[in-house]
Formats: sequence, structure tokens, C-alpha cells
Amino acid sequence: MMERRSSMSRFLPAAVPGALALVMVLTASPASAEREFYLGFQLGRTEVEVDADDAFDQVLDGDGNSRVYEIGFKFSDYFAVEAAYHDLSEVDGAVRPCAEGVACSDIPIRGKINVLSLAIVPQYAITSRISLFAKVGLVSWGADLEDALDDFDVALDDLDEEDLVYGVGAEFQLLGRLSLVGRLESIGGDIETLSVGARLGF
Repeated sequence: MMERRSSMSRFLPAAVPGALALVMVLTASPASAEREFYLGFQLGRTEVEVDADDAFDQVLDGDGNSRVYEIGFKFSDYFAVEAAYHDLSEVDGAVRPCAEGVACSDIPIRGKINVLSLAIVPQYAITSRISLFAKVGLVSWGADLEDALDDFDVALDDLDEEDLVYGVGAEFQLLGRLSLVGRLESIGGDIETLSVGARLGF
């Protein structure tokens, strides 16, 4: 996969282990657990820089809006398990059909990315209404590729990969079991999302 290029990519790998260590230390003391299911919805902005490194050297590189639908189970005051579907925007890309060292024009393509994730979410309440959390898990993601100009006959290979997801965020209890959530997360350093949304517990 590609090298990490953004400041977000450099920040997350350093922040997540520290956040996890902090949560583990803070959760060492006993506390009463409040278990609940929750549903969440996030709107965000995603930066995509994916190099397929295949025979056609397919590349996706662009920004777009994203939506995330999540369901989770909080099984203690400090940990939850969360599954999510990430609907990412269609982003621009290119196919480089010529062998290395041969000059030719790139062929523009588009890619629509969808992601399924399963993650552990350690968290810690810093006040009665504000909590910080980290997120670490696995994802399976795919990109449906198509010709952006509809004028060539090369068959495109859709992307389909598994990777790690990690991130950090904050939750603010708004009213009852309704909360506002802000999150910064990355999929393997190639797909990065900054999002805000709502979460409702049951």
C-alpha cells in the first residue's frame, strides 16, 4: 500500500497507543458498569489516497463526503464493541496502463468505496457529560471502479482489501441517552475521515 502523506496519518499512529494506555491505567480502579446498546450516525469528510499496486497501477486520490452507520454494545463503563458500515464518496483516480519507463497518458477513473468495520472502543469519562475514546479494529473495504470518461474498453479490477482501523474521538451527552460524537479515524493510513454525528443508547 501507499506511504502515509498527511498530518492526520502521522498523528493517529502516535495518538492511539497512548490513548489506549491511558484508558487501561484509568480503568484499573473498580466502577459500576452501565451496559447498553447504541445506534449512531456520522457525517464527515474523507481523504482517500490508495495505490492498488496492481498490473494497471490503479490509483484513487481525492476527497469526499462520508456517512457512517454504527451499532455498538457498551459492556462496561470503559469498553464497547462496535460494528459499522461506512459509505464513502466517489473519488477520482487514474489507471496508468503503460509499463514503467514508457511515456503515456493516465486514464481517469472513479471509485466508490464502501467499508465494513468491527472494532473495540475503550473510553473514559472525564466529566459526567464528556468522554474520550479510542477505536481499534478490523475492516473489509472495497472500491467499485469505473471509467470516468466512458471512452475505453479496459476492464477495471475492483479493489477489495482487509486492513486495520484506528482512531480517537470525544462524546458529549446532550440529553438523556442522546450524545454528540466527534471522531478522527484512519483505515491503514490510506482512507482517513474526520466526522461528527449523534449516538442514541437503549
